[in-house]
Amino acid sequence: MRSRLLPLTLAWVGSAMLGQADVLPPSNPLAPSPTLNTPTAPTTPSPTATPSRRGLHWNPATDRYDASIPGWPVQRVLARLGGQTGWRVWIEEGIDTRVRAQFRNLPAREALPRILGGLNYSLTTSQSGRRELKVFATQARSSTREILAEAGEGVVPDELIVRSKSGTPIDLKRLAGLDGAHLVGTNGLSGAYRLRFDSDAQAEAARRKLSLESDDLAVENNQRLETPDAPMAVTGASVPPLRLTATVRPDGGRRVIALIDSAPQPLAPAFQAFLLPTVDVVSGAAAMGSPSHGTSMAEAMVRGLGAGSPDIGSTTRIQPYNVYGAGESTSTWDVARGIAQAAQDGATIINLSLGSAQDSPYLREVIQQVTDQGALVIAAAGNNGNADPFYPAAYESTLAVTATGRSGQLTPYANRGGFVDLAVPGSTVVQMAGQSWVVQGTSVSAAFASGMAGALAQNPQTPLAPVRSKLIETFPIQPVKGP
Repeated sequence: MRSRLLPLTLAWVGSAMLGQADVLPPSNPLAPSPTLNTPTAPTTPSPTATPSRRGLHWNPATDRYDASIPGWPVQRVLARLGGQTGWRVWIEEGIDTRVRAQFRNLPAREALPRILGGLNYSLTTSQSGRRELKVFATQARSSTREILAEAGEGVVPDELIVRSKSGTPIDLKRLAGLDGAHLVGTNGLSGAYRLRFDSDAQAEAARRKLSLESDDLAVENNQRLETPDAPMAVTGASVPPLRLTATVRPDGGRRVIALIDSAPQPLAPAFQAFLLPTVDVVSGAAAMGSPSHGTSMAEAMVRGLGAGSPDIGSTTRIQPYNVYGAGESTSTWDVARGIAQAAQDGATIINLSLGSAQDSPYLREVIQQVTDQGALVIAAAGNNGNADPFYPAAYESTLAVTATGRSGQLTPYANRGGFVDLAVPGSTVVQMAGQSWVVQGTSVSAAFASGMAGALAQNPQTPLAPVRSKLIETFPIQPVKGP
């Protein structure tokens, strides 16, 4: 997600988990529900830096940089830097740090030290006139790994998604005959095809050609969606025990929540009992060390399941669908594949703690299809702190969830606006290998809401329309107070 969510410097000590009685109650609690334990969230200190668009942004007119980087791997930041400036970038093998930086309108000589922290660097101009950046821990000649430039979030210019609006079969020979085209994916559940071209220009020419040839063909670029903000390691944060056990219905039936995200790492046994084996839509997984986004969302979802369950046991299960693999980004194509596969597998609550500012008619159509079949799709409203549409949360068929703090009011980073349906506390703590990590954002809010939906509809025969209404009633959006 593109985000204005800033890194946290947490001074609070004690419980910071959602949906647990150990948490201090909010000063302005939400209306209680007879079947839901209303969650609360820790107080977040106000950021001191002026927020900007998430990521690293270069202004070529002034040769100055803005950054709002919440914990990205340094390689990812350098790939963006090279993509925007045209620099060639190398890094020393073995460097695996994360970047947290917040600044605006700085020249390179001031921006680079803030981005790279304690790493050394050299910025020179080659004989060809191209700028070259080398990042290293010891000496410049150790920078032997070249970082491939990356443009960032947005369209994948050399890929198209093609589908028939009417459901009429598409002539694959026709697609294969397009100049430079390669068929790299099919989604039989949605009747769509993914084409990759030898060049961006060939993809654009094919788009125009197909659009002119038939009104029945829907053609769009595949789009990139990034991993939301990384967790932050903290000390002094206690984690209440999970007061819920995984049980089994006598008839073997169960409600299944689909987690469309990165692959969760192994959780503590009490949490792991609620997870089914991960389905790899994209192969690969995040490296160990800090919680993956999927890990954080899985724990938040189980916490929501516990907060919403009237009993100490639950038969609801969480089915993760890995759409990121080992990468930092996914695409609308792979997210749609995950959603379609989840629906086919029997998941009826689908969590999307991801998104972007770019609309995708294909993704919208897939979500509409599964909701027409009775599924409840819950999506994060985004962390831009504005009212601009954020997709897929802004689609009418989804339940859009934004984030609140302990006061019950929207957090500064939380998106708001007419497309948002409910507001849920957006902070939780995850423990891994003895370390506590704070995770914050509307992603957490959506995952928690999905867990609570699974608690309300534990019986797989329970209709989901009343569950949607109950969540909106329980977590209303409170008006933002004036100055």
